[in-house]
Amino acid sequence: MIAAHNPSRHRFTGRSRIPSRRGTNTSANSRSAISSPGLSSQSASSVTIFRTLELRLGDEPRFSPGDYSPTPRDVAILMALDSYRYLDRSQIQTLFFAGPRSSQYRLRWLVHHGLLRTWRVVVRPGRVCRASIFLLSRRGAAALAEWLDVEPAPFVRRAEHALERRFHLVHQLEANQFFIDLAAATRHASDCGLYHWVGEHGVENAYAEGDDRAPIPDGWGRLLTADREVLIHLEWDRGTEQPRRLRAKLAAYASYFNDRPGAGANQILFVAPTQQRERQILGLVRDHADSDRESCGFWTTTTAFISAAGVIGEVWAGGGSSRRVRLQDMAGLPRSDRQIDACVGKPDWWLRRPGGGGGS
Repeated sequence: MIAAHNPSRHRFTGRSRIPSRRGTNTSANSRSAISSPGLSSQSASSVTIFRTLELRLGDEPRFSPGDYSPTPRDVAILMALDSYRYLDRSQIQTLFFAGPRSSQYRLRWLVHHGLLRTWRVVVRPGRVCRASIFLLSRRGAAALAEWLDVEPAPFVRRAEHALERRFHLVHQLEANQFFIDLAAATRHASDCGLYHWVGEHGVENAYAEGDDRAPIPDGWGRLLTADREVLIHLEWDRGTEQPRRLRAKLAAYASYFNDRPGAGANQILFVAPTQQRERQILGLVRDHADSDRESCGFWTTTTAFISAAGVIGEVWAGGGSSRRVRLQDMAGLPRSDRQIDACVGKPDWWLRRPGGGGGS
């Protein structure tokens, strides 16, 4: 079973039954209700409208399980959670396992050894159970740093931040789902694959280390095709931003990429929850498109189009075209010597990519 190709969006119509104050640290056994605009696509039940998403944090092991020998796949899973903060069970299965049984067994092993924390997820009303959400534990972060032979403090800080500051958890899961769907859709393609995938916090950290200050997307990726490399900047739109903020975001992208060498290889992808919202974004895009200058491309689609045709289908509107196009048909850089079989999601890809999806 692989993750669905339709990162769906669901609306919550009521308040959480257990209100909580932002920034509060809950105990290990407490329930934290998160009201959110959507859920990641995980099962057929996602077509139902839900009210409340409840998370129950699993207990940490009460004893030290002793020595353990991680496999390369174990290290890759921990690296993915360090990079992308939150992945549910079906997302991890899509990236690293052939089926649910092997993924459940190994994830249980990682949790038992204290390397991962897990949230059990229940959707109300009806107490509908969904795939558990995993994140890196403090112990797992320190162990990962030791295995990579690097300073552990940044890894531990990121793990603690992910646990305590989870206000945008659902939005991050949905943005992650887009790239996982892209990896799954190109898994068996011999001429296409997702070579790089960097999460929002990874992009932010990369810009913080340099002098450039570009807009921070919800994720960045490099799609290899037969003859080009398409650079993807994902904007997973929730339909909540006011037009003035959308204009400011579009203006920031245009200002950063205008006349920059290779700007035309950068594609800004807006995924909207409805067609009405997509039309609104397209209208704003036209105000910032300048055909006389080399700049980035702006494209839009909806979750419904992706659900129907898949993430690599003809679902993207924009670029001055009257028809929708595929990701593979967008402008990109000339192909480098990066190998298709090392792309994220390919069979045993982590063995050829010790640096993970964001590595070289």
